[in-house]
Amino acid sequence: MSLGLHERRAKRRRKFWWGVIKWLVALAIIGALGVKAYYTGSDIAQRDLVAEQEKTARLTGELAEVNQSVTDLQAQLDSAKLSAGDWQKKYETDVPTGALKEVLDIASGKLDNGVGMERLRFLIESAQNERSCDNAPVTKRFFVGTDLYSGANDSVSFAKSAITITAKGQSAKDASGNVEAWYDSAQPLSVNFTLIGGKNIQESGKLPIHRSVVVNNAEYRFSLTEGPRGFVIISGDRCDYP
Repeated sequence: MSLGLHERRAKRRRKFWWGVIKWLVALAIIGALGVKAYYTGSDIAQRDLVAEQEKTARLTGELAEVNQSVTDLQAQLDSAKLSAGDWQKKYETDVPTGALKEVLDIASGKLDNGVGMERLRFLIESAQNERSCDNAPVTKRFFVGTDLYSGANDSVSFAKSAITITAKGQSAKDASGNVEAWYDSAQPLSVNFTLIGGKNIQESGKLPIHRSVVVNNAEYRFSLTEGPRGFVIISGDRCDYP
C-alpha cells in the first residue's frame, strides 16, 4: 500500500512540473513573439519615419520651387506692367487724336479712293492759311424747297455751272399753326452742292452756313444767309487751289 501511495505522489509531482514546464515554454514563446513583434514594428516605424522624412524633404523642395516660380512670375508681371505703361505712354504720344486724327483719316480715305501719294503730298505741302482769292464774291438768291414747294427759282449755279446749289428746309407755320409754302428760317437747312459729273456734297445746319467746294482746280467759298421770305442769299468767292 505504501508503494502505491508513493507512485501516486510521484505521478502528481511529474504532472505538476510538466504543467509548469509547458507554461514556461508558452511564456517563452509568447515573449519571443512579443520581442519579434516589437522589433518588427520598430523596424516598420523606422522605415515609415524615413519615408515621411524623405516625403517632407521632397515636398519642401517642391514648395521652394513653387515659391521661386511665383517670385519669377511676379517679376515678369511687374515687368509686363512697366512695359504696358511704356506702350500706353508711347501710344498716347504717337497715335494722333482730335483734329490731327481727322486729317489723317481724310488722307487715308483719299488714298483708299485712288488718290496718289505724290498728289496728296503735294496738296499737303502746298496748303497754307494765306489764300489767293478773287475777293470779288458773286451773290445770288434762291428759293428753299419744302414739303409743299419745289420748282422755279429753287437752285443757283457757280463756276460756269460746275456747281449747282439747292436747299430744303422745314415749312413755316402761321399764327394759327397752318403750314406755309416757304421754309422756317429758324430751323436747320439741308444744303446740296452738286458738282458737274454728279458728285454731291451736303451741308446741314442753321443759317448762316459756310462751306468750301473744290472744282476745276479752284476753291469756291460759299456763305448762305437768310434772304427775303422763302429765299436764302448765297455768296461765293473763287480762290486758288491748293
